[in-house]
Amino acid sequence: MENENLDLTIIYLTYNEHPKKWTDFHFEKLMEAKGVYPLIAVTHEKLGLEREIYQTEYSHLNMYKKLLEASRMANTPYIAVAENDILYHPEHFTFYRPPMDTVAYDMSKWSLFVWNPIYNLRRRKSNATMIAPREYLIEALKERYEDNECPPDRIGEVGRHIHEKALGITLRNSVEVWCPNPSVILSNPNSIGYKQAHHPTRKKLGEMQAIDIPYWGKAEDIIKQYV
Repeated sequence: MENENLDLTIIYLTYNEHPKKWTDFHFEKLMEAKGVYPLIAVTHEKLGLEREIYQTEYSHLNMYKKLLEASRMANTPYIAVAENDILYHPEHFTFYRPPMDTVAYDMSKWSLFVWNPIYNLRRRKSNATMIAPREYLIEALKERYEDNECPPDRIGEVGRHIHEKALGITLRNSVEVWCPNPSVILSNPNSIGYKQAHHPTRKKLGEMQAIDIPYWGKAEDIIKQYV
């Protein structure tokens, strides 16, 4: 039974298929980072967790629909999304809680391409680092993916007004926040977003780059866990 004092549930989305050595490594790091917070997994295989939702369709639309389902299962004021190609620093899940009418995106994340061992910063909101009030998120996801027919080119993060205006739905509040210690997003050709990124034009290195960073170490050593 969940501790009543805990205010956040982590929803773990496993929509990208990866080599087993990476999935094992990633799951170990996620379990370390999540600490005492409860976790709901959306997965195609049993992970041995108390709450798991099974899925077989790999698409952005299904991902958001399953996020809605999992959010309804949670019973904490907030949820945080975790995805299986991002290494989360433990502080990511503790450092910030947004107002009850706002979703937050942690922008403190290094990108790392498996074909290029260099960390780089790319400023873009990502569903994978969202921290949101549960009820507000449910309202937003329900409006977009249950009450309306969302076309493929308008599937995206809550609070991106370019999509919400085009759909004629509620403009949701969002805020960009920066965790003192960054997480790492591993860009790879197995992700569902890769084919939609018009590689390589949208996979250029960001202006700030590094080969070794605190906590995570050398970029090449992280990539070795994947390739």
